[in-house]
Amino acid sequence: MNGIPDAPVIFSEINTTVVLAVFAVLACASVIYAIVLTIRESDPLPIAACIGALICALNEPIYDILGKIVYASNNPMAFTAFGREVPWFLVIGYVPWVGLLPVIIARMMADGVPRKKLHIIALVSFLSVVCVESLGTYFSAWAYYGDVPLKYLVVAPQMAPVPIVGGFLLYAISHKYKGWRRALSAAVISTLALPMVFASASWPLYLGLYSDISPLVRWIAGIAMLGFTVAIVGATTGLAQRLYSGEKHGVSSNS
Repeated sequence: MNGIPDAPVIFSEINTTVVLAVFAVLACASVIYAIVLTIRESDPLPIAACIGALICALNEPIYDILGKIVYASNNPMAFTAFGREVPWFLVIGYVPWVGLLPVIIARMMADGVPRKKLHIIALVSFLSVVCVESLGTYFSAWAYYGDVPLKYLVVAPQMAPVPIVGGFLLYAISHKYKGWRRALSAAVISTLALPMVFASASWPLYLGLYSDISPLVRWIAGIAMLGFTVAIVGATTGLAQRLYSGEKHGVSSNS
Protein backbone atom coordinates (compact mmCIF):
# COMPACT_ATOMS: atom_id res chain seq x y z
CA MET A 1 0.00 0.00 0.00
CA ASN A 2 1.33 3.42 -0.95
CA GLY A 3 1.45 6.25 1.55
CA ILE A 4 1.07 9.93 0.77
CA PRO A 5 4.12 10.85 -1.32
CA ASP A 6 5.76 14.24 -1.38
CA ALA A 7 4.61 16.31 -4.34
CA PRO A 8 7.25 17.17 -6.94
CA VAL A 9 8.46 20.76 -7.13
CA ILE A 10 7.60 22.39 -10.45
CA PHE A 11 7.94 25.88 -11.91
CA SER A 12 5.59 27.47 -14.40
CA GLU A 13 6.94 27.98 -17.89
CA ILE A 14 4.49 30.82 -18.48
CA ASN A 15 4.44 34.14 -16.64
CA THR A 16 2.32 33.44 -13.57
CA THR A 17 0.94 36.98 -13.72
CA VAL A 18 -0.65 36.06 -17.04
CA VAL A 19 -2.30 32.99 -15.50
CA LEU A 20 -3.60 35.04 -12.58
CA ALA A 21 -4.84 37.77 -14.93
CA VAL A 22 -6.83 35.33 -17.07
CA PHE A 23 -8.58 33.84 -14.05
CA ALA A 24 -9.09 37.33 -12.59
CA VAL A 25 -10.93 38.43 -15.73
CA LEU A 26 -13.24 35.40 -15.53
CA ALA A 27 -13.83 35.90 -11.82
CA CYS A 28 -14.45 39.66 -12.11
CA ALA A 29 -16.87 39.17 -15.01
CA SER A 30 -18.73 36.59 -12.94
CA VAL A 31 -18.90 38.84 -9.87
CA ILE A 32 -20.07 41.82 -11.93
CA TYR A 33 -22.83 39.74 -13.48
CA ALA A 34 -23.82 38.42 -10.05
CA ILE A 35 -23.96 41.97 -8.67
CA VAL A 36 -26.10 43.09 -11.60
CA LEU A 37 -28.55 40.26 -10.92
CA THR A 38 -28.57 41.01 -7.21
CA ILE A 39 -29.30 44.71 -7.72
CA ARG A 40 -31.70 44.36 -10.64
CA GLU A 41 -33.84 41.71 -8.96
CA SER A 42 -33.22 42.60 -5.32
CA ASP A 43 -32.00 39.02 -4.92
CA PRO A 44 -29.00 38.32 -2.67
CA LEU A 45 -28.62 34.76 -3.99
CA PRO A 46 -26.17 35.38 -6.89
CA ILE A 47 -23.56 37.29 -4.92
CA ALA A 48 -23.99 35.01 -1.89
CA ALA A 49 -23.30 31.98 -4.09
CA CYS A 50 -20.09 33.58 -5.37
CA ILE A 51 -18.97 34.26 -1.80
CA GLY A 52 -19.72 30.65 -0.92
CA ALA A 53 -17.62 29.51 -3.89
CA LEU A 54 -14.61 31.39 -2.50
CA ILE A 55 -15.11 29.67 0.85
CA CYS A 56 -15.37 26.34 -0.95
CA ALA A 57 -11.82 26.87 -2.24
CA LEU A 58 -10.62 26.03 1.27
CA ASN A 59 -11.32 22.40 0.32
CA GLU A 60 -8.70 22.55 -2.41
CA PRO A 61 -5.66 21.20 -0.54
CA ILE A 62 -7.63 18.12 0.49
CA TYR A 63 -8.44 17.22 -3.10
CA ASP A 64 -4.96 18.19 -4.25
CA ILE A 65 -3.53 15.55 -1.94
CA LEU A 66 -6.13 12.94 -2.88
CA GLY A 67 -5.81 13.66 -6.59
CA LYS A 68 -2.03 14.11 -6.57
CA ILE A 69 -2.08 17.66 -7.91
CA VAL A 70 0.71 20.18 -7.41
CA TYR A 71 0.97 23.83 -8.42
CA ALA A 72 4.03 25.63 -9.68
CA SER A 73 6.00 27.12 -6.82
CA ASN A 74 6.35 30.48 -8.56
CA ASN A 75 2.58 31.06 -8.60
CA PRO A 76 1.32 33.77 -6.21
CA MET A 77 -0.07 31.72 -3.33
CA ALA A 78 -3.27 32.47 -1.44
CA PHE A 79 -2.85 30.08 1.49
CA THR A 80 -1.18 26.90 2.70
CA ALA A 81 -2.96 23.99 4.40
CA PHE A 82 -2.15 20.31 4.89
CA GLY A 83 1.34 21.15 3.65
CA ARG A 84 0.01 22.25 0.25
CA GLU A 85 0.18 25.73 -1.25
CA VAL A 86 -2.92 26.90 -3.09
CA PRO A 87 -2.45 29.67 -5.69
CA TRP A 88 -4.61 32.76 -5.99
CA PHE A 89 -5.66 31.97 -9.55
CA LEU A 90 -7.28 28.75 -8.39
CA VAL A 91 -9.12 30.37 -5.48
CA ILE A 92 -10.75 33.02 -7.66
CA GLY A 93 -11.31 30.40 -10.36
CA TYR A 94 -13.96 28.85 -8.11
CA VAL A 95 -16.23 31.85 -8.68
CA PRO A 96 -17.26 31.17 -12.33
CA TRP A 97 -17.64 27.38 -12.13
CA VAL A 98 -18.73 26.83 -8.52
CA GLY A 99 -20.44 30.17 -7.85
CA LEU A 100 -22.08 31.78 -10.87
CA LEU A 101 -22.74 28.81 -13.17
CA PRO A 102 -24.92 27.00 -10.59
CA VAL A 103 -26.88 30.24 -10.11
CA ILE A 104 -27.62 30.37 -13.83
CA ILE A 105 -28.52 26.67 -13.89
CA ALA A 106 -30.86 27.07 -10.91
CA ARG A 107 -32.72 29.84 -12.71
CA MET A 108 -33.02 27.66 -15.80
CA MET A 109 -34.36 24.76 -13.73
CA ALA A 110 -36.95 27.08 -12.19
CA ASP A 111 -38.07 27.95 -15.72
CA GLY A 112 -38.45 24.29 -16.67
CA VAL A 113 -35.39 23.89 -18.87
CA PRO A 114 -35.32 20.56 -20.77
CA ARG A 115 -32.98 17.92 -19.38
CA LYS A 116 -31.16 17.69 -22.70
CA LYS A 117 -30.09 21.32 -22.38
CA LEU A 118 -28.79 20.71 -18.87
CA HIS A 119 -26.82 17.73 -20.13
CA ILE A 120 -25.28 19.94 -22.82
CA ILE A 121 -24.32 22.50 -20.16
CA ALA A 122 -22.69 19.74 -18.10
CA LEU A 123 -20.73 18.64 -21.16
CA VAL A 124 -19.66 22.21 -21.93
CA SER A 125 -18.56 22.69 -18.31
CA PHE A 126 -16.47 19.53 -18.60
CA LEU A 127 -14.94 20.60 -21.92
CA SER A 128 -14.16 24.09 -20.63
CA VAL A 129 -12.19 22.58 -17.76
CA VAL A 130 -10.44 20.20 -20.17
CA CYS A 131 -9.25 23.24 -22.13
CA VAL A 132 -8.06 25.01 -18.98
CA GLU A 133 -6.37 21.86 -17.71
CA SER A 134 -4.64 21.21 -21.03
CA LEU A 135 -3.18 24.72 -21.18
CA GLY A 136 -2.24 24.80 -17.51
CA THR A 137 -0.42 21.49 -17.53
CA TYR A 138 1.22 22.22 -20.90
CA PHE A 139 2.86 25.32 -19.42
CA SER A 140 3.51 23.58 -16.07
CA ALA A 141 1.37 26.03 -14.13
CA TRP A 142 0.27 22.86 -12.33
CA ALA A 143 0.79 19.13 -12.76
CA TYR A 144 -0.70 15.72 -11.97
CA TYR A 145 1.77 13.16 -10.68
CA GLY A 146 -0.47 10.09 -10.32
CA ASP A 147 -0.55 7.01 -12.51
CA VAL A 148 -2.04 6.82 -15.99
CA PRO A 149 -4.97 6.92 -16.76
CA LEU A 150 -6.20 8.21 -13.41
CA LYS A 151 -4.00 11.32 -13.50
CA TYR A 152 -6.06 12.57 -16.46
CA LEU A 153 -9.40 12.14 -14.66
CA VAL A 154 -8.80 14.03 -11.43
CA VAL A 155 -10.73 17.27 -12.09
CA ALA A 156 -12.38 17.78 -15.49
CA PRO A 157 -14.98 14.95 -15.43
CA GLN A 158 -16.23 15.98 -12.00
CA MET A 159 -16.81 19.52 -13.21
CA ALA A 160 -19.68 18.22 -15.33
CA PRO A 161 -21.90 17.37 -12.34
CA VAL A 162 -20.64 20.05 -9.90
CA PRO A 163 -22.58 23.00 -11.39
CA ILE A 164 -25.61 20.79 -12.06
CA VAL A 165 -25.74 19.61 -8.44
CA GLY A 166 -25.10 23.12 -7.15
CA GLY A 167 -27.80 24.53 -9.39
CA PHE A 168 -30.31 21.92 -8.31
CA LEU A 169 -29.67 22.54 -4.61
CA LEU A 170 -30.08 26.29 -5.11
CA TYR A 171 -33.31 25.67 -7.01
CA ALA A 172 -34.70 23.13 -4.55
CA ILE A 173 -33.69 24.93 -1.35
CA SER A 174 -32.60 28.56 -1.73
CA HIS A 175 -35.35 29.51 -4.19
CA LYS A 176 -37.90 28.74 -1.46
CA TYR A 177 -36.55 31.47 0.80
CA LYS A 178 -36.28 35.24 0.78
CA GLY A 179 -33.94 37.71 2.42
CA TRP A 180 -31.12 36.56 4.66
CA ARG A 181 -32.27 32.92 4.62
CA ARG A 182 -32.00 32.90 0.84
CA ALA A 183 -28.52 34.41 0.96
CA LEU A 184 -27.27 32.16 3.75
CA SER A 185 -28.57 28.97 2.18
CA ALA A 186 -27.02 29.92 -1.18
CA ALA A 187 -23.64 30.58 0.41
CA VAL A 188 -23.73 27.27 2.30
CA ILE A 189 -24.84 25.29 -0.76
CA SER A 190 -21.97 26.77 -2.78
CA THR A 191 -19.52 25.40 -0.23
CA LEU A 192 -21.06 21.91 -0.40
CA ALA A 193 -21.77 21.03 -4.03
CA LEU A 194 -18.16 20.47 -5.12
CA PRO A 195 -17.13 18.36 -2.09
CA MET A 196 -20.31 16.30 -2.46
CA VAL A 197 -19.53 15.45 -6.07
CA PHE A 198 -15.82 14.83 -5.61
CA ALA A 199 -16.39 12.59 -2.58
CA SER A 200 -19.23 10.59 -4.12
CA ALA A 201 -17.86 10.22 -7.65
CA SER A 202 -14.09 10.20 -7.22
CA TRP A 203 -13.50 7.66 -4.48
CA PRO A 204 -12.58 4.88 -6.98
CA LEU A 205 -10.02 7.24 -8.51
CA TYR A 206 -8.53 8.20 -5.15
CA LEU A 207 -8.39 4.56 -4.09
CA GLY A 208 -6.63 3.72 -7.34
CA LEU A 209 -4.11 6.52 -6.93
CA TYR A 210 -3.11 5.31 -3.48
CA SER A 211 -3.21 1.54 -3.97
CA ASP A 212 -0.79 -0.99 -5.44
CA ILE A 213 -3.01 -2.24 -8.24
CA SER A 214 -2.52 -3.43 -11.80
CA PRO A 215 -2.96 -1.12 -14.79
CA LEU A 216 -6.16 -2.98 -15.66
CA VAL A 217 -7.68 -2.25 -12.26
CA ARG A 218 -6.66 1.40 -12.59
CA TRP A 219 -8.58 1.57 -15.85
CA ILE A 220 -11.58 -0.05 -14.16
CA ALA A 221 -11.38 2.52 -11.35
CA GLY A 222 -11.30 5.33 -13.89
CA ILE A 223 -14.28 3.94 -15.79
CA ALA A 224 -16.21 3.55 -12.52
CA MET A 225 -15.52 7.17 -11.63
CA LEU A 226 -16.70 8.35 -15.04
CA GLY A 227 -19.83 6.24 -14.61
CA PHE A 228 -20.56 7.90 -11.29
CA THR A 229 -20.20 11.40 -12.77
CA VAL A 230 -22.59 10.58 -15.61
CA ALA A 231 -25.06 9.02 -13.17
CA ILE A 232 -24.95 12.07 -10.90
CA VAL A 233 -25.72 14.38 -13.81
CA GLY A 234 -28.58 12.19 -15.01
CA ALA A 235 -30.08 11.69 -11.56
CA THR A 236 -29.86 15.38 -10.68
CA THR A 237 -31.46 16.61 -13.90
CA GLY A 238 -34.18 14.02 -13.40
CA LEU A 239 -34.85 15.33 -9.90
CA ALA A 240 -34.97 18.88 -11.21
CA GLN A 241 -37.51 17.90 -13.85
CA ARG A 242 -39.67 16.12 -11.28
CA LEU A 243 -39.54 19.09 -8.91
CA TYR A 244 -40.53 21.49 -11.66
CA SER A 245 -43.34 19.21 -12.83
CA GLY A 246 -44.60 18.92 -9.27
CA GLU A 247 -44.54 22.68 -8.77
CA LYS A 248 -46.28 23.26 -12.10
CA HIS A 249 -48.93 20.66 -11.29
CA GLY A 250 -49.42 22.22 -7.89
CA VAL A 251 -49.92 25.67 -9.36
CA SER A 252 -52.37 24.30 -11.94
CA SER A 253 -54.33 22.46 -9.26
CA ASN A 254 -54.57 25.58 -7.11
CA SER A 255 -55.64 27.85 -9.97
